[in-house]
Amino acid sequence: MSHAAPSTTPETSDTAVPLWRHAHAPAWFFFGGLALWLFLLLVPHVLLGNPAVIPAWILLGSGLAASTLLLIMARRLQSGDGVTTATLLWAVLVGGFIAITLGSTFDSLIGVAATDAGENPHDIGLFFAGVAEELAKIIAVVIVAWRLPVKTARGGLFVGGAVGIGFAVLENLWYIGQGWADGVEASQKLTAGSPPLETILSHPAFQAAGAAFARTIFDPVGHPLWTALFAAALFAATRNGRFRITVGVLLTYLLVAVMHGLWDGNAVLWGLLFPSMPVLKMLAVPALIVLVVAFALIWRARVRRINREAGVVSLHVPRRERKQA
Repeated sequence: MSHAAPSTTPETSDTAVPLWRHAHAPAWFFFGGLALWLFLLLVPHVLLGNPAVIPAWILLGSGLAASTLLLIMARRLQSGDGVTTATLLWAVLVGGFIAITLGSTFDSLIGVAATDAGENPHDIGLFFAGVAEELAKIIAVVIVAWRLPVKTARGGLFVGGAVGIGFAVLENLWYIGQGWADGVEASQKLTAGSPPLETILSHPAFQAAGAAFARTIFDPVGHPLWTALFAAALFAATRNGRFRITVGVLLTYLLVAVMHGLWDGNAVLWGLLFPSMPVLKMLAVPALIVLVVAFALIWRARVRRINREAGVVSLHVPRRERKQA
């Protein structure tokens, strides 16, 4: 009785597909991270009284949305983009630190100049944040992508977005950490017998969680979007692999700097326009919603044009590529 030799051909099944390539991987990644974030706060810290988890909790809160966006970007890379997943990670880590170093330096110089001119350095800094920080991030993009053999507009979207993600995570760390510090200060000012609601609102975790929530919502339409648009224009202007400063690049810089400045200085702008009507400052929130919609439309139009020129139908990973990965 003869036996057939076992087949040496590997069977193709869903188990062969890397987890991060599965259809719902970004959703599982985000909500799994959110569950871990809540667990770190409620169980080790609140229930068991372990304060050592707070740095990890702040770090996770600052990077969860940005990391999810990075995962989505990595899933949409295609062979003709000239960018790999390793390039994206390099741009996030190295580019992010370069950008935050230069950006903080430029912001400080603007603050010093505003003080010397007798202006409010905080308000001036908000309005000119786009000028300083977008310049810092595009310098980081150039450094990270200098040796890339292929530089396309689509590649610029990915590299610029990754540098923006790295910058956003490091910036979020400060905002969330500051929220925690503000909560500690507010808690110390509470007197015995304070109302329960006031006690909850003054808890450091509540203050830090509020900052993390706000940053998480707006991360995708902030630094990654602005820097991606700017880097796409810069990459599109390259000739023979060399970066060039063209009129289109300068106009894009102006556009993203204005977008960034309007975002940061929105509340201040309403106060300057209507100094005698402080109640109109409430319009800052709907104005932010309008800005989000405007940024999204600008992004969509630009990405569609870049994809059309590159012959790419969609930024989404093709189904066939998912199955064969």
